[in-house]
Amino acid sequence: MKRSDVLPLLKGKGGYLDDIPFSGYYATFVRSPYAHAKIKRIDYSEVNRRGGLIITGKDVMNVVNTSGEEGSSTSTPPIATDKTRFYGEPVALVLGKDPYDAEDLAELVNVDYEPLEPVMSVEQALKDEVLVFEEKGTNCVFSREIKYGEIPSDEEIELELYWSRSSGNPIETFATIVLPGDPLTIFTNMQAAAVQSSFLSPLGRIKINPVRQGGSFGSKFAVLKYVMALGVASKKFNVPVKWIETRSEHLAGSNSSGPERTFKVKAYFKRDGKVTGLHFKVWEDIGASLYNGQAFKPQGILAGPYKVKNIIYDVSLIATNKNPAGYFRGAGTPPHTWTLERVMDSIADELNMDRKEIRKINLIDSFPYEAPYSTYDSGNPLQLLKLAMSREEWKLREKGYGVGLACSTDPSTPNGSEEVSIRTGKGKVVVSIGYGPEGQGNEHAARLLVSSLLHVNPDEVEVEVDGSLNSFGPGGSRMAVFLSGAIKGAVENLISIIENKTGGKLVDGKVNTKEGKIGLSSVEAEARYTFSLQSKNRYNAYPFACDVAVVKVVDEKVIPVKMIVFIDPGTPLDEDLVKEQIMGGTAIGISVSLYERYVYSRDGQLLTGTIGEYGMPSSPDIPPIEVNVIPSPSPFTPIGAKGIGEIPVGVAAAAMTSAVEDALKRKITRVPWNS
Repeated sequence: MKRSDVLPLLKGKGGYLDDIPFSGYYATFVRSPYAHAKIKRIDYSEVNRRGGLIITGKDVMNVVNTSGEEGSSTSTPPIATDKTRFYGEPVALVLGKDPYDAEDLAELVNVDYEPLEPVMSVEQALKDEVLVFEEKGTNCVFSREIKYGEIPSDEEIELELYWSRSSGNPIETFATIVLPGDPLTIFTNMQAAAVQSSFLSPLGRIKINPVRQGGSFGSKFAVLKYVMALGVASKKFNVPVKWIETRSEHLAGSNSSGPERTFKVKAYFKRDGKVTGLHFKVWEDIGASLYNGQAFKPQGILAGPYKVKNIIYDVSLIATNKNPAGYFRGAGTPPHTWTLERVMDSIADELNMDRKEIRKINLIDSFPYEAPYSTYDSGNPLQLLKLAMSREEWKLREKGYGVGLACSTDPSTPNGSEEVSIRTGKGKVVVSIGYGPEGQGNEHAARLLVSSLLHVNPDEVEVEVDGSLNSFGPGGSRMAVFLSGAIKGAVENLISIIENKTGGKLVDGKVNTKEGKIGLSSVEAEARYTFSLQSKNRYNAYPFACDVAVVKVVDEKVIPVKMIVFIDPGTPLDEDLVKEQIMGGTAIGISVSLYERYVYSRDGQLLTGTIGEYGMPSSPDIPPIEVNVIPSPSPFTPIGAKGIGEIPVGVAAAAMTSAVEDALKRKITRVPWNS
């Protein structure tokens, strides 16, 4: 079935937040030009004199006190109060009668700063000579060590590796409209809006209206802080407020950076190539934040697709004066996958063994597989490897091309729930979801599932957003399972309701009654269903992938030539949709391995404040991506599906790094490779 959900987008009728009719005040944030500075005084008398409205961090803290929520996404204030901790941090919020008026008024705010020495690296932070959060007494704001089994005394290698800071940078930036009243009405492109609305309870009664998002990749979880500040402003002045983030604001102060991770890894192995132990020491640069969970999601894949059960995973979260970390596609697993594959390549090289052979020896070969940290449900990674090994592209090495290989799994479908509603009547079947669509094609999948399960024409099925539903929405590679589970349950309930109401029996989209056959969509009925999945482990389904990357070197420049992906998505809801998701994630993996990164000066200024400086690739920079779908249905999910939104990133980055290494004939220990 062709994707009808993209037609409105192609026609410019997507219904994004900026398309909503609005009359009221426009917001602009006054942002710090310093990475680290005390705020001695804020003078906004000229703003008041010219009719502008303004709030500061103290106004927000009077309503939303975050001091007791350490470890949450709101553990630092939406607007700085006593000092700023990163370049671009908000210090005030100004409201004007149009966007230009708001910008002009913001320039009238006079902030008296006392610059402080910034902390711009993990190495500097660990000295604790300058503290980002004085109340912590250290820049190591959180640490945890996990141990499974006993590390053996076999042969060992040690690697020092670095994954650079990057982020989702969606086409549509953060956006919110707040309308005063009881309840306070909020239109926002915040990810997981229904769930995150619980953090907004200090604002009083609220009504959340999720809207379509022009991409997120995890970044729009971080809209929350801005919604808090905008809500306070709307309530204080009793006016409608609208804010659209600029691109430069997003790059500097989105609170949504991906992981920046430094590794020291020891790997233990036998001479025959069997890996017997892994010891990870991880330092995660989380920017001006007290906590971030990206370094801990790898707890679900510590040994990746390999049979290694003796593991130490030791993590320290380090605060610096950078844009705070949030979530970026994979939420922390891509650098771990990349590191595991660097380890496998290095062991193979140490043993003078083919890199494909080392993986063949260590890949999991029986399912379900009980890892010490989780249960892998199903898969056949050896089959994926065999297919990858059979490709003709390996012969290109004879012509000077670099060819690289990587294997992976990823923890998908975390424990949780998702509610949908399905109603019929007036010739339509309407599926209600509780989140703003982000572009993955979930609405298409919903139409496809409902039309298949109810045996109705897809043209009769519509999808709408209902913010009252108990919904988390996309995030954590969960929607293939949770959406299908919720729809399956709602369909079964709907059929029961319709049959009880009509006294008939549903057959092939028609209700057979004593009076004759009537169309299902003509019967007025509604059913809600919340699908819940809970297990002893956090994650319930594990996709597998094996990638082959090809590069060439022209005038000392690395050019990606091709990426071949073999992916096990469980039972695909729609194979074309799977391929689209894999292509998108693979493109990100290629990009972070070759191009993307944040760079700061020693005094904390952002040197990559534009898309061009940041290294965002254009279409010609991404090579052709071939996706081959090799399903292994999961026995633990309703229709055998697995989540695959996040697995492509790390494995693509790893394969590309391996190919670059093969082409240049030297070790690569960083991403981007030339950073």
